[in-house]
Parts: sequence; structure tokens; C-alpha cells
Amino acid sequence: MRIAFVGAGALGRVYGVRLATAGAEITFVVRPERVGETSPFAVEQVNGPKRRDVLDHPRRVAEIPEEVDLVLVTVRFDQLTGTGEGSVAELLRRGPDRPTVLLTPPLPAQLRSLEQTLGRRVFAAMPGVSGYIDERDVVRYWLMGVASTLIEDPEGPAHATLEALAKRLTNADVPTRLERDVATYNAATTTAFFPLIAAIDAGGGIEGVLTDKALLATTMEAAKESDILAPKLGRVASWAHLLTRFVGQYTIKPGVALARRVSPEAVRFVEVHFGAKLHEQHLAMGASIVALGEEHGVPMPALERLLRQLAGRPSVH
Repeated sequence: MRIAFVGAGALGRVYGVRLATAGAEITFVVRPERVGETSPFAVEQVNGPKRRDVLDHPRRVAEIPEEVDLVLVTVRFDQLTGTGEGSVAELLRRGPDRPTVLLTPPLPAQLRSLEQTLGRRVFAAMPGVSGYIDERDVVRYWLMGVASTLIEDPEGPAHATLEALAKRLTNADVPTRLERDVATYNAATTTAFFPLIAAIDAGGGIEGVLTDKALLATTMEAAKESDILAPKLGRVASWAHLLTRFVGQYTIKPGVALARRVSPEAVRFVEVHFGAKLHEQHLAMGASIVALGEEHGVPMPALERLLRQLAGRPSVH
């Protein structure tokens, strides 16, 4: 199986390297200025077997090769709808017509926009992996046992290809299955917990949220709004429901204190993964969720206040 990854960040490296261990031929489509890089891609699993895998000579190219069987997109959310030279849409449009999977969880507007630009189906996925790139340029990641990677189960000729991808990932010890309505499941689940991750960016970290009573109160109000909107979009993951139900003004501080003791690296990951480095992604995602609220008749004034505070913070690149 020959697979092209559009994007070589933490998510793309984990899935790409693990697929390579299962015999897939992996190519990473990167910006032209990065094609000449020769550094290996190393990924380390933090939980479970704590395995380490290395792709010594990852293939980096600027265009999607004609010979690939499918394309996996792993760029940031805010990069999904860009247009023009070098954009994801343009790369996919110029590339071969192959089944394309968005491992970057899209919201409905982003999925529609990409499909309209390409004139063909794009299949949503919901990753079961989260990770970050540390100071060694090594990806440290968690494979979530409670959340298998889900891929939209398509009709027609793409089914066999995506079923083969799911089996290949499962053989690489990344449990994956095809399922109906992954796009709506994605949208509902992302909406449900979005205020919590936006708050981490707005507060400059978890501690900033905990010490800013006004920000914490706004976040809790926004979480209630999102909890109303999310079921209107689709089925919400049970873990997201639990997260929003049990995180409150009186439970969040002891919860964070416990997390720091039990898994300090997980807390660092949350701050890196949902912090200022993804600032532009949070702003784009928040605007999309507010628009979904308007579309479904759910006012979201608290989320809008949270986004205004978020917009006042600088991004970190």
C-alpha cells in the first residue's frame, strides 16, 4: 500500500511511521523548502508498551506522487480551507484522483469547501492518537485505548481501499475501523469540548485559566452553550460528555492538581497541543462553531466573549 501524507507534523509522523512498520510505502508531502531535509522521523509512545519507532529516511516531496493508492491529510484545521499555490486544496487538485482521508478533524464548512473545490468526496476521520514534537524533534504520543481511529465508511470503490487502510493500521497496533457518520460525530465531539481547549490558549496555559476567575466563568458558560449545540450536529463521544460534565469551577483545580501528580507530561502535552502554537487554528475553529450555532438556532454569547479574549493574545510559531 502506497500512502501520501499531506503534512509532516506530530499526527502525520505517528500515523506515517506506524504504517511504515506494517509495510506501507510512505511519502510525506511538505513545503518545497523542506523537501531537502534528511532527518529521521522518530515517534515514542508514552502509554501502553512505550514503543519507539524510527523512519530513518522519510521520503519528502512537494507534490502528491501519481503512484499512491490514497492520501491522508494531517495539516492544521485552519489550513484546510486555504486557496492558491501551496494550499492543501491546490495540492489535492493537482494530485491524482485517489481516496482522500482527513485525519485533521474537519467541521462541516471545511469539509464542504474542500469537496466543492475538488469536485469529489473527501472522507472524514477521527484520530485515536494525540502527541507533540519535543525539543529533540521526536514525537511523544498517546494511543487512546478508549477511542479507536475512525474512518468514514464509504460506498463504492473507495470502500476497499479504506478498509485495507484500517486493517493496515490495526496490524500496526493502531486500532482502526470504518464507521458511518464520522464527519458528524467529529463535528459534535469537537464542538462539545472546544471551549476547554480555547480557554487554555486564551489564558496562556492551564494555570492562567485557573487564576482568572472571569475567564474560567466564561469558559464554563461557553461549555454549556457547546453542550446544547453539539447534539444537534451529531452523536457526541462519551468521553467528551464526561469531560464537559465534570469540569467545573469547583472540580477543575483538584483535577489539574491530580493530573500533574499522576502524569505531568500529559499536562505539558495539553498546554503544548492546545496552547498558542495552534492559536490560528483555535480562532478558525471557534468562528466555525459560532456559525454552526447561528445555523442551528443556538446563541453562543459566552463563546464569542471567549474568542474575543483569545483574539487578543499573540500566536507562537
